[in-house]
Amino acid sequence: MRTRGSGFFTTLEWAFFGLFCLFGAFGAQSAFAANPLTTDFYSADAAALVHNDSLFIFAGHDEQGPQGNNNKAFIMNDWHVLVTDDMEHYHDYGAVLSVKTFKWANASAFAGHCEYRNGKFYWYVAVHHGTIKENGSEGFAIGVAVADHPSGPWKDAIGQALITDNTPNDVKLNIDPAIFYDGDDIWMYWGSWSAGRRVKLKENMIELASTPEDIKIKDFFEAPWMHYFRGNYYFSYASGYPSTTNYSMAPSLNGPWTQKGVINDKMDNSETNHQAIFKYLGHWYFMYHGANSPGGWTYRRSVNIDYLYYDRDGLIQKIKHTDGVDPVNNALLEEGGYRLTVSHSNLALEDNDGIVVQQTADEKNEAQLWVLAHGDSARYYTLKNFATGRYYCPPKTLLDTVKTSETSCEIRIENASAKKGYFLFADYDSDYLGDVLNISKEVGMPVITWVRTGTDNQKVQFAKAELPKVEPPTDSGNGGTTGIARGILNAPALQQVHYDASARVIRLGAEASWALLDVNGVVVRRGYGREIQVRSVRSGMYFVRAARTTAKVLVK
Repeated sequence: MRTRGSGFFTTLEWAFFGLFCLFGAFGAQSAFAANPLTTDFYSADAAALVHNDSLFIFAGHDEQGPQGNNNKAFIMNDWHVLVTDDMEHYHDYGAVLSVKTFKWANASAFAGHCEYRNGKFYWYVAVHHGTIKENGSEGFAIGVAVADHPSGPWKDAIGQALITDNTPNDVKLNIDPAIFYDGDDIWMYWGSWSAGRRVKLKENMIELASTPEDIKIKDFFEAPWMHYFRGNYYFSYASGYPSTTNYSMAPSLNGPWTQKGVINDKMDNSETNHQAIFKYLGHWYFMYHGANSPGGWTYRRSVNIDYLYYDRDGLIQKIKHTDGVDPVNNALLEEGGYRLTVSHSNLALEDNDGIVVQQTADEKNEAQLWVLAHGDSARYYTLKNFATGRYYCPPKTLLDTVKTSETSCEIRIENASAKKGYFLFADYDSDYLGDVLNISKEVGMPVITWVRTGTDNQKVQFAKAELPKVEPPTDSGNGGTTGIARGILNAPALQQVHYDASARVIRLGAEASWALLDVNGVVVRRGYGREIQVRSVRSGMYFVRAARTTAKVLVK
């Protein structure tokens, strides 16, 4: 599943969301996450949808009674939707979809998967068909519900099942649908009882575009899930019964598939294993169900989330079950001056002769001051060293040191932990980021590029810092340029700086790469050429930097 976005809720909607989390709404409750995510109801078979910086969880609802009463079946009649933006507080919209939504169905709200397409949400779910049932099967079918928002209202998208026992080349147990986009192709995977299928969907999301075909995974039992990472396709699934979660890898959706083994062991007191693997704001997560709520057992499960990590070769590491993942702050960082310290050592990041190293924190050391500015897209930034004027520019090659550059470069910055700081990504898509080698606490140790492991030597604290005042200028008489702000005016571009008030344009003496800064040293605009348009810039004092020279300009 590959999704992206930059702001699902408006400010007003988020305000309402906060009230929902505090007081509840329309009968739904709020959960405060540890593992399991909620104990308000027994939950299972959850799928994840990341949509515009919000994480939506679509979960089944176990209603079976306590263990020991010969209750040897799943009782499931509806599905819940939860949402979070911090991996700590989950708002439950309640049972927003049920078997009754599908007039052709009569029981069993089994696992589903929701995806966003064409401006709507499509939720694929497995239910018992009321009339279609072949000999030897359980009569399961896959239906599609549609809504404008994950909270509903949901309605049957086609008024009939998408997959039934009458579908050519179906399986005896048509359950566990999972959707995956591969470029312009939309695939649905499903199956159980060691038989899995895939089929291409039409763009409208409610019609088949091909005949179902075998997925050709040898140890598959049920619970298919597909994702893509670093040039490879990953097919994860429940294997055996009681089940483990296994995975296979391939260079394309058509294989050849190489089995890689178990990533999630058999669960205590729960025979099933059903996973979702997704990336949310810089973290890869593994969602699964166990029986770890009070009174839980095989037929009364609960959803959990733990971290998922890859090694340098892209292999998935064994999942470690914990009490829960760290809360995160998904708000954008504010522009301005910062001191950066590595969480494991409390040492400050410094530009040391063009190499970023950790050093003993010194508030008087301007090489430990960094100016952060927003990049061209959300969560991408530039980090410029205040003393050297050079930019934090990490290589995408593992084990290479992070250097600074005179040329600006954007990096992705994501909150690693609300308490521990941020990840500085060298390559967001490959999960490569800044790392202090060998978790060293020694001063002078350089920052390198390494795979994300979640350790504290990869987490950087951003502490707001007041940037030093610029030296008082003297009048130079250059038509609005009132003097040299910092350094010696020897760059050709800045030898004849002129502000044209009528056109609201700053004109330079020669073409150059330039940056326009406010009085706090924050970059307002950057570019290349001889003119800087300032029509949208409010009046005040600004600084124009070219190379390592800066001139002061009064914009009127």
